[in-house]
Amino acid sequence: MKKILLLVTGMSPQIVTETLYGLAVNPSQGKSWIPDEIHVVSTTGGLTQIRASLFKDGHFARLLAEYQLPLISFNEQCLHTIDNENGIALADLKTPSDNEYAANAICEKIRFFTKEADTELHVSIAGGRKTMGFYAGYALSLYGRVQDRMSHVLVSSEFESSREFFYPAPTPQTTFISQSNKHERLDAYDAQVWLAQIPFVRLRHHLPEKTLLHKMTFSEVVQRIALATGDIRLLIDTPNHTVVVNGITCKLAPRELAFYTWFAKRAQQNMSRVLMPVEDEFVVDYANDFLAHYQIIKGSMGDTDNVMNTLRKGMDKSFFEQRLTAIRKEFRKAYGSEVTKRLIISTKRDGKGYKLELSPQQIDIK
Repeated sequence: MKKILLLVTGMSPQIVTETLYGLAVNPSQGKSWIPDEIHVVSTTGGLTQIRASLFKDGHFARLLAEYQLPLISFNEQCLHTIDNENGIALADLKTPSDNEYAANAICEKIRFFTKEADTELHVSIAGGRKTMGFYAGYALSLYGRVQDRMSHVLVSSEFESSREFFYPAPTPQTTFISQSNKHERLDAYDAQVWLAQIPFVRLRHHLPEKTLLHKMTFSEVVQRIALATGDIRLLIDTPNHTVVVNGITCKLAPRELAFYTWFAKRAQQNMSRVLMPVEDEFVVDYANDFLAHYQIIKGSMGDTDNVMNTLRKGMDKSFFEQRLTAIRKEFRKAYGSEVTKRLIISTKRDGKGYKLELSPQQIDIK
């Protein structure tokens, strides 16, 4: 399983080496965890600091050599900028819009690194502005799997503000001047680094397949999580051939839209459950009710004559089941499994009666 360390940083490149030390060399809890790749999301200023200190000055390579760590992929391709809507990398986060760009960038990287089952992601929230750490933690809560982890690195107080400290030295040899006390000389051998593991709530199972597979903004992903836990408001927009749930749109094929509208109308009127046709049974009333809705929405969407021919004897069990299955499939893509359970046309345990379990106040048919 590929191990990936993702960090959000600001102007302190030391976060990278300190975190790697805490994971691989002196783990506070459990056994050593050595990443195969290290990735950083930061502003241009933060990435410039990493290039200068960790790459050019060699602090990263030195850490690997001094503690005999294996080769870890960490290069220019592992540095990720925060871009605005024009694709221009940000030098700093100063405005609400800048923070929104940061949220989107961090969220997308975590989505990307968690989309394959054979990866293990560790996210550090120690660096950067407070909002960056919050976004990283929230994004991991949205996308994180059982194998993923989150942490914050802590350094003994006399070293935490020193720009010359990158990780504890293996032998008593590295001395430098303290930032807080110019008369104090520090030895990196004496430094202590702890990694605080941060538990988080995993909400991934609430997300629809579409959100897991494709790039979305941070706000859009949060909207889908809110949908899974909040009140449902359903709009069937027949002119636009869509179902809209709390502002999130799902397009249905004409047969499925007509079938769902038929049950939504019954729910609005508090009508009883609909019994599924038995084998070799054709129910004329079902066909007529369905066609009344289908003819309203068909336009260029469907061939009314073909559907009427299919239902000329009435609606049978096969037609009924096919619509239920197709609707469930499209809702899972758009809304996720948890929300779909609340939206589908469902049955009681006896499997005979079907109904849309929403109140009339939750449904609007346009």
